[in-house]
Amino acid sequence: MSDKKKDWIDLYSGYIILAGIIAAISGFGLSRILDGWSVSSVAPTGIGCAIIIGFSILKAMRNKWFSTEASKRKALVGTNVAVMSIFAASIFAIVGFLNHRHYVRFDLTLTGKYTLSQKTKNILKNLDKPIVITTLFNQGEMFFEQIVDILKEYAHNNTEKIKIENIDPLRSRSKVEELAMRLKISDLQLNSVVFECGEYSKHVQQSDVMERQYPFKFKGEEAFTGAILNVTQEKQTTIYFVQGHGERQFDDYDRVGISSIANALKRDNCRIAPLNIMDKKKIPDDCDVLIVAGPSKAYLTEELNIIRNYLENRGNLLLMLEPAVPPNITTGFGTLLGEYGMVVRDDIVIYNTVKMPLFGIQTVAEIYVKNEEYGDHRITNDLKNYNTILYGACSIDAAPLNDQMPYEAKVLMYAPDSAWGETDIADLKYKKPEKNMETDVLSPISLAAASQVKELPKSVTQAHPAMANDPNAKPTGARLVVFGDVDFATNEFGDNPGNHDLVRNSINWLAKKETQLGISAKDADFRKAVIHPKQMKVIFWGSIAGIPVIPIIIGGIVWWKRRR
Repeated sequence: MSDKKKDWIDLYSGYIILAGIIAAISGFGLSRILDGWSVSSVAPTGIGCAIIIGFSILKAMRNKWFSTEASKRKALVGTNVAVMSIFAASIFAIVGFLNHRHYVRFDLTLTGKYTLSQKTKNILKNLDKPIVITTLFNQGEMFFEQIVDILKEYAHNNTEKIKIENIDPLRSRSKVEELAMRLKISDLQLNSVVFECGEYSKHVQQSDVMERQYPFKFKGEEAFTGAILNVTQEKQTTIYFVQGHGERQFDDYDRVGISSIANALKRDNCRIAPLNIMDKKKIPDDCDVLIVAGPSKAYLTEELNIIRNYLENRGNLLLMLEPAVPPNITTGFGTLLGEYGMVVRDDIVIYNTVKMPLFGIQTVAEIYVKNEEYGDHRITNDLKNYNTILYGACSIDAAPLNDQMPYEAKVLMYAPDSAWGETDIADLKYKKPEKNMETDVLSPISLAAASQVKELPKSVTQAHPAMANDPNAKPTGARLVVFGDVDFATNEFGDNPGNHDLVRNSINWLAKKETQLGISAKDADFRKAVIHPKQMKVIFWGSIAGIPVIPIIIGGIVWWKRRR
């Protein structure tokens, strides 16, 4: 009996090796759960690997696996297979590691559903403070998957500054309580996303990331980018809308109002307020951007002087004009704009190459700006592939450069080549406009311009003591953006892709927030399949009866072949 007995190594070595494998796998799994290696994960992994290697060698030696030529050959083949397997696994591990660190992703959807807008990318790229984003969603809630996916895109665009943490509030109450203590609030709203940056925080509710009417489109990027601006900017951009001269109102939700622009500015962390210049007798000191949106009455000389003083103190003005119809009604801004290198003409830009069904080519006041018709400026550089529609515009031109003029104006957009500036606008309502080569303004016709302080020669800078003492000093002054139309910014034309972005880019440039320039988030693409009842029947019977019949037919054919 004693000769047939095996010692404990032969009896239990297999179980011990299996225990080592389980220990190594458990240690590795624990490291993945803890998102890193620690003593609790390294110890079982190391002990398990040592047991596997040690007992495998010991068992091989006791069983004399290398005593004969056949066993040596078999052991050599097995060792070769093991080495090659380890080598192949190492290659896959290295490739996986490199792929994790350096990879390129492509969004193959038609509308770029999984791609962040250029404006959001610019904001993320220029973050200088770390941001912690925490989701408090129950899995299965509406748009939960989309929220997680888009936040991963945010983290992908700035892995150093953005950290994402997903908390299930029903399963991780302790983490919810810890977050509430960190935010110094007693209760947290479930199904929300919390953005933290230092002592600032912003909660984005589930209702904020979805369209409030059917179909419920996902609008998470716009809400999340706005939240990032809220927690990273210590000071809001203050914008005043001038009133009292028939200007468009930011609280008017009708077609001619500009409430949609105002709401977009609020999401961009801007504070907006009305301003009656004659009541205040000055522009408030906290005004970052002054907006005059389509005045229909003339400004008093006193009001223009107040605006002039504001600009001389490095103010910023966005002016959206309308053609003077009738021509004897002007706003009075012509002289003021001339001081900043811009020229306003008393005309209305006409476009006569619009093809309309049943009517052929027609003459209209709608101007479509696209591609090369945009000027070379930071406001419009990202709009090259988008159309901007202006309706009833006067021409705004940049004056020739003058060495004595400290400001330089640049054209933002041009009308198409076939357009002209109609100067005979007195009876335009009663007759069709016709191009007059002698009196009308011919192409190229500019529709908007931006002005700022230019690089001054040394002879001018030396005359200013502050600039003369600092060789690196650059002159600073007012910034102006002037459009020959206001309709393009209204609610009626706001859905056009390039219109709102043009206004928002102009305001961000005026407020010296160039990192927020770019194309904003697009509306989510909603597609609904309309299926005819007969098509539904085909789909039903094809899936219920057709698919199960296919293997039966194939099996019958095989059986018939073998039978023969």
